[in-house]
Amino acid sequence: MKFFNIGLGITGLLLAACSSDPEPAQGAGGKASGGAATGGKAGGGASMGGSAQTGGGGMATGGSSGGVATGGGGSGGTAGGSGGSGGGGACDTKVGKAIKFASKVNDMLAGDLGADLPSGDMPRTLELWAKFTSAESWEAEQSIIELGRPMGPDRVWGIDMSGRDGTGGRFGPYTNGVSDNNGSSGPLLANTATDIGWLHLAWGYAGAGGAMLFTVNGEPLPHQVPAPPFTLMLTPGLILLGASQQFGNAGWDGVMDEVRVWSTFRTAAEIKANMKVVFPATQPGLAAYYRFSEGAGAYTDDESKAATHRLSTCTAAAGPCPAANTAMPMWVDSDIPGPFTCAP
Repeated sequence: MKFFNIGLGITGLLLAACSSDPEPAQGAGGKASGGAATGGKAGGGASMGGSAQTGGGGMATGGSSGGVATGGGGSGGTAGGSGGSGGGGACDTKVGKAIKFASKVNDMLAGDLGADLPSGDMPRTLELWAKFTSAESWEAEQSIIELGRPMGPDRVWGIDMSGRDGTGGRFGPYTNGVSDNNGSSGPLLANTATDIGWLHLAWGYAGAGGAMLFTVNGEPLPHQVPAPPFTLMLTPGLILLGASQQFGNAGWDGVMDEVRVWSTFRTAAEIKANMKVVFPATQPGLAAYYRFSEGAGAYTDDESKAATHRLSTCTAAAGPCPAANTAMPMWVDSDIPGPFTCAP
């Protein structure tokens, strides 16, 4: 296994890339754009901004090797050129890359979805695939993902950990005031091994003081809920991966992939039926969808490729970033157990 650093012409930061097999570089089109790139990685990596790679040609902007072009039947990109073209058709079901975070370091990715992330007492669902790699993945108060800005109680929506309990592990889905500091009341996944592997997590709210739902692999787990009636005052916009805005900046230890933010409440049946379904960016209610297709660099775009949906590493405590990164998350090969299929 080779480890190497990718240069960043714009930010001057580094994101370490990890790959067990050489494969074509993916560019801004990633999984959602054109056909397979014909060239490999020159010099071991792809630089950002379309500039020349260290030791060779530019970054391919076509899809990944073996992937299916979103356009279906479009022409493929070249190793140093543009991405493929094509009309509507099949999606890319290849999981490709994922993002690995390390415990006890600031290695966050952050962005601001603006009005695309619902606020106030509106419905929402947050779901992702998370790979637990060691006992440290379960350490209490390590936040996996958080939405919103902590301006007071009930303003954010996130998932952190509540530690291990014997042979089991506890989760801490929270809203910062309504369901928080779960401790021994957190949802328990019994009889887990130290290295549990991949789990699908989802945390949803029906809105207007309605149901809250936390699922693991599509199965609901009991969790702390407020006594009705109640009103959430969720703040819009911010999304933070690998940490929390208010606590646990040196956050979670593990790998994540297939992050989805919905502006609707997803039932347990819907979550279970679609854990391994690839949706189009235009799916109704899907506010943002991150598949980490780039495979290199200091940012990731969601499937819509909207500029306002980009998540970047934190260079300073400003905007969506609660602190400056002291390390960079790593790009790794995703090994979510499949197969994935395309949404009808």
